Amino acid sequence: MTERLSVSLDTKSKKKLEELKKMTGKSTSEVIRELINLGYDVYKLGVDSQSLEAWIDYLAKRQHMILDIEHWRVIFNEIEDSEDSEFWRQMEEIGLSHALQYKMKGLDTVEKILRYVEKANWYEIKDERDGVYTLILNDLKIKRFVKTFLEKVFEGQNLKAEIKEGFGKLIVVEK
Repeated sequence: MTERLSVSLDTKSKKKLEELKKMTGKSTSEVIRELINLGYDVYKLGVDSQSLEAWIDYLAKRQHMILDIEHWRVIFNEIEDSEDSEFWRQMEEIGLSHALQYKMKGLDTVEKILRYVEKANWYEIKDERDGVYTLILNDLKIKRFVKTFLEKVFEGQNLKAEIKEGFGKLIVVEK
């Protein structure tokens, strides 16, 4: 059974709908049905729009990849205790290059950066108060990796933050 539905659209939404119709070659009804199904599936999974946007940003340009947590843990069992100075120097360079990339995306505060990186599942943020964040790491073995990366991202943007180590967590204090 089909049911007719009238919907009011502002100019911006109408333009987007027209673009979607051109891009897909589908009718208004088909596009709307697909968007409703997509929205339903996303909300049913409990995914918020900010996470979805971050994941699309991470994956769509093929600059990041999906890695099973078990693979991640095996890799970090080898890496975290490494004293290979070349590896850690390269990690610092990567953090500095991400500082620029994040700045271009509008991620220009300690909190914005922490929340964006949180979507990569390295840690979960606990907002303590007044610029203090506890990062609960998904694995103890990634502490040095995450700390090195974030320190260089903050440095590259001239953001003042100190990262203190706890057991299984990092505490970020905005200065």
